[in-house]
Formats: sequence, structure tokens, C-alpha cells
Amino acid sequence: MKLYGRISRDLNEVTTEKVKDSKPGVSFIQGKYICNQCGNKDQSLFYQYFCHHCEQETTYCRYCIALGKVQSCKDIYFIESLHEASECHYQLDFELSEQQQLASSKIKDAILKQEHLLLHAVTGAGKTEMIFEGISKARKSGMNVAVVSPRVDVVKEVNLRLINAFKEEQIDLMYEGQLAQFNSSFVVSTVHQLMRYDGHFNVVIVDEVDAFPLEMDNQLMHTIRKASSVQSSHIYLTATPNKQLLSKFNHNQIIKLPARYHKHPLPVPEFQFNIIKENKLNQKLLTFLKSQIEQNRKTFVFFHNIHYMEQIFKVFQCYFSKIEYVSSHDVMRHEKVTRLRNDEIDIMLTTTILERGVTLEKLDVVIVHTEKFTSSAIIQIAGRVGRKLSCPTGKVLCYHEGITRNMIQAKREIIEMNDLAREKGWLI
Repeated sequence: MKLYGRISRDLNEVTTEKVKDSKPGVSFIQGKYICNQCGNKDQSLFYQYFCHHCEQETTYCRYCIALGKVQSCKDIYFIESLHEASECHYQLDFELSEQQQLASSKIKDAILKQEHLLLHAVTGAGKTEMIFEGISKARKSGMNVAVVSPRVDVVKEVNLRLINAFKEEQIDLMYEGQLAQFNSSFVVSTVHQLMRYDGHFNVVIVDEVDAFPLEMDNQLMHTIRKASSVQSSHIYLTATPNKQLLSKFNHNQIIKLPARYHKHPLPVPEFQFNIIKENKLNQKLLTFLKSQIEQNRKTFVFFHNIHYMEQIFKVFQCYFSKIEYVSSHDVMRHEKVTRLRNDEIDIMLTTTILERGVTLEKLDVVIVHTEKFTSSAIIQIAGRVGRKLSCPTGKVLCYHEGITRNMIQAKREIIEMNDLAREKGWLI
């Protein structure tokens, strides 16, 4: 493995690569600290201590500490990029729909012209497949490509699709605990991992750009820009763009796709009044889950609160053998998702950690206390259902104790997308 385009803390890691620059890990400029690895300027995220190696007070950055400590008394090294073309053939098991082909062509053109683009496509539109042609053209011309997302679950799902399509390509998968194996010409990673690069990528494709924590962290958006070459293309993909994101693009830079690839309409949420108490068996939910098992269907039950979810799990685990719960705090969450894919779990109680990135057949969803969810979360959760051509329909059951504006907005947006898809003739 070579470190092309990377930031290195140790020159011993470098072999034949060329070092284009070096700087202290943390600089002090005009009375303020700045991290030269991640670009952080938030003074509250710098910490001072006495370094026994250099025998002086030193400062390090806490924002990017997970990638390794960079500090003011030690230099970091910026490695030159390598732009190496590959044949980059890919294989699709199906033919792109009319709207997918339209988006694919526009994405390819934006990449070759080094322009930015926002793809606003409904959940299940087949966004990943729409980027294949653009990636292929980019790699054939020697461009370095990164496909990134804020969430590990999404990164893993996208990586599976890419390695299945681009069988001959050396694709680096990167997230916390998983480092690059090749030369970073084609990378699939969390956004945080881009802090390891400087000016390296000609193309950055950001999947689920509105997902936490990217939507709330301007520093991560800076990370994307810092990892990109001076002339580069950024392609942003999402089903739920917020107003702030939309305002950054003009009309010609936004592609709106209202239909799923299989041409069936989006499942519309069904609102049901239902009070579900922590330590009490809820008969309505129990009856629904039993019917799901009888019909050989899987169920995600979404909760807004981890403790509340755990209490509900304790009640329902007495009635179902293949039931589990998962959250971002769960150290076994990746293993549980694997078990879910392997048909070892029928009912998964979950926080919004599974609102994106996991695609299953014969899946229905229940949202508990829907009134506590944002409209974008409701849309994303509803988007888990009916994604497979073999099973394009399903239920989105929204239990609530009072209908909110967010609930109404989410349902309205889903219906409007279905109506627009019908108008364009993109539904069966």
C-alpha cells in the first residue's frame, strides 16, 4: 500500500512516494490554533500538555484524535497524489430505468466537467447504480474517486454493491478500525476518514448527505473540500434534502427523481393512535407482530429513545424467539445487522440508526411515538419498505399520541412524489 494523497505523521511510512509539504501538526497563527490535519479552528478542541519527548509545552487537536494525535511539536507530511487510470469495467444485473439513465448521464457529465450536482431521489430509486457510469469514466481518465457517507452502515452497504459491480477494481474500504489496503485511487469510506487526505480526490460522491452528523457539522463539510483537488466534482445524494442544502445549488444543478427503480409507488404511512407504555404489554403491537411472523415478514420497530426501547424489548422478548434491539451505543450492532441479513432475526427494535443503509426483502416498519420524529426521519424510515423488486410493497405503521406537522409533511411529500412519478409515466 502507498500513501498517495495522504497526510502522514511518520516519514518511516513513506517509501517511494514524494513528500510535497510538511507542517507542524498544530500551528499558532494570529493568536489562534489551527489543526493542519483536519483544519479545525475551534479553540475549545485544542488541549495543552507537557511533552516529555521534546521537553516543552505542546498543543494537540481533539477533533481528529481518533485518527491519531497531531500536535504542535511534531511535523506532519503531505504526500503527493498519484493519478493512475484503470479500465474500470462494471457489471449491472439489470437495465437502468428511464429516470435512472437520465440521472446517470447527468452525473457522468458533471464529473467530466468537474461540476457539482445534487441528486434528490426517493428512497429505493437506485441511487448507487446511477453513479456507476460516472465512476467508470472518472477512473478511466485517471481521476481519484471517493464515495463517502456519514454512517458506517451506509458505507458498508454501498461498498457491497460497488465491489459486486466493479469486480476488477481495487476498492479501499475505510471506517474506524478498517484502513486502506490499496493506493486510494477508489475509496469507499466514512466522511471522517477523508481527514487522512489532502487535495487528493477529483471526484467525491456523498451518499446520505443529510444524515447525522454531517448535516450538523460544518467541519465535516470542510473535510470534504480539503480532501478534494482544486478542480473537482462533488455529487451529493439524498432522499430528504433540507432547505439549507437546496439553497447551495441552482435549478440546473438539482436532479429530482420521484420514482423507485422497480416503478412501484412509495409506501404511504398509516397513522394509528396507540399509547405504548414502557413496562406494559401493548396488545395492538403484539397482534401486529404475531401476524408478521405468520406471514413470514420481517419488522423494524423504530423508537426515539434507547432506554424506552430497551424496556419494551424486555416485555416482548417473552413472546418472540427471534427478536433483538440495536442502537448506536450497541457494540454488537454490526454483528446484529449481519444476523438480520442472515435471516436470524425476525423483529428488530431500533433507533434511527437503521433508518438508512439496510435493505431487506419482505420488510414492514412500525414507528412508536411518531409524533417525536422529524419529517425527514419518517420519510427515511418509510423508505425501508418495498425496496426489492421481488417484494415492492409493504406497511408503514405510525403509532402516535397526536398527529404533528412533521407527520403531515412527511406523508404529503411521499404522496406528492408518487403523484409526480405518475405524471411522468414512471410508475407501473
